[in-house]
Amino acid sequence: IAKLVLGSETKKSSVNNYLKTVGKKIEIPAAYSKGKKILFISDCQVKPNTDLTYLRAIGQYIVDKKPDVIVNIGDFWDFESLSSYDKGKLSFEGRRLQDDIDIGKEGMRILLEPLRDYQALVDNSYKPRTVFCLGNHEERLKRVASNNSEFDGFIGYHLLELEKDWETHDFLKPVNIQGINFVHYMANPMSGKPYGGSAANQLKNVGASFCVGHKQTLEVAIQPVLDGSMRLGIICGAAYPFDEGYKGYQGNNHFRGVVMLHDAKDGFADPSFISTKFLIERLNT
Repeated sequence: IAKLVLGSETKKSSVNNYLKTVGKKIEIPAAYSKGKKILFISDCQVKPNTDLTYLRAIGQYIVDKKPDVIVNIGDFWDFESLSSYDKGKLSFEGRRLQDDIDIGKEGMRILLEPLRDYQALVDNSYKPRTVFCLGNHEERLKRVASNNSEFDGFIGYHLLELEKDWETHDFLKPVNIQGINFVHYMANPMSGKPYGGSAANQLKNVGASFCVGHKQTLEVAIQPVLDGSMRLGIICGAAYPFDEGYKGYQGNNHFRGVVMLHDAKDGFADPSFISTKFLIERLNT
């Protein structure tokens, strides 16, 4: 075959050497060792009177793709009853804190149900690391006690019962996983407010790889470093499929979905962006 196709003894020898390696396991150099697969779930903003099918769709995607780590970037609860922006408006009428807490816990049950079913019925050995980074909407709950001392010890994060399922990290405290910092948003150290600007601008300012939520957009930045490594910056701040009235038509025209980081290691990964619309349609096929 080599003579007919390649027409030389040198090429024939090369083909024979190749054929000897077919079916054999190829050793991968340490520099190319496999990293982690990380699912980054952006803001879900669960609230009463909304369809929670999108959470089940994300949960099923977890089971199908089996990431090593699942990061919930925060603002899973919306806590519209604690919104200082809406207080006094007609839209605020009828909102109740207990309803907000309950629907968020129900949403969490729906999100994790496919995983729990898979572990119970198929393979109990699949136990991904689950990380929850508290967002500013969850922080609204803590602020109640901070601003009203009579509620200290009565109202707080413990009402969310996150520790049952998640390794929980404080609001704005970065969690470094495979060299990538996960946090709800990055705060300007001079003001405490979220860094503005593009993902590329934020990557330049902080000098380290990051994945953040909060801002309803999808932005990606890659920055080569002099030592040959690369830094990655991703802003993805919406997994929820519904529109927000305060954002108007143009403001609601943004990406909604999750991010899968493949081969995450040394502060870099190969990202895939999966829209909520696709996940819901996939659930129904």
